[in-house]
Amino acid sequence: MTKKEKIEHIAKELFLKHGFKKVTIDEICKKAHVSRKTYYTFYENKIALVLFIIDEISTNTLEKYKAVISGPGTFAEKMEESLDLKYQFSKTITLEFVADFFDPGAAEILEYWKGMMQESMMLLMNFLKEGQRTGEMNPDLNLNYVMWYFQKLSEIIKSPELAGMFSNPEEMVKQVSKTMIYGIMPINSPRF
Repeated sequence: MTKKEKIEHIAKELFLKHGFKKVTIDEICKKAHVSRKTYYTFYENKIALVLFIIDEISTNTLEKYKAVISGPGTFAEKMEESLDLKYQFSKTITLEFVADFFDPGAAEILEYWKGMMQESMMLLMNFLKEGQRTGEMNPDLNLNYVMWYFQKLSEIIKSPELAGMFSNPEEMVKQVSKTMIYGIMPINSPRF
């Protein structure tokens, strides 16, 4: 592993565990066994490293999502695979890490994150349109409403009250996603 890779690996581990606000460059350097000078050879500051890590995680997840929605299978199978990706993503992103995005001093990070989420939402909108076009999704649903609903769910997920109902973020994402996709009816029940 190169020195740059060590820095990134240690920083990712620390950021995901504690959030990036609490982690210092000195702590990253110490655990990666590199000097501050070496750190600054690769990253001009901590924000640059945080953006790199967010980009790496987001790009990887978006590529997997694109492969799912453009791959073989029915709309329902792709939705299930998409849920599985959400579960995997929820395992890599901790609430501490995401909470730091909304700190007033992290505006640059929040803007970058919003851009990545916007790309994800565009992919989702196109996927839903295709599901309606093929008749595999309820054609009566207003997609602007569905997208608005997804956005509101994203806001709800940030609620400490909701997080307190679950033992971990993965379980919270599973519950929210299943409710969003299937409603309150059993998954295998006849649809009305």
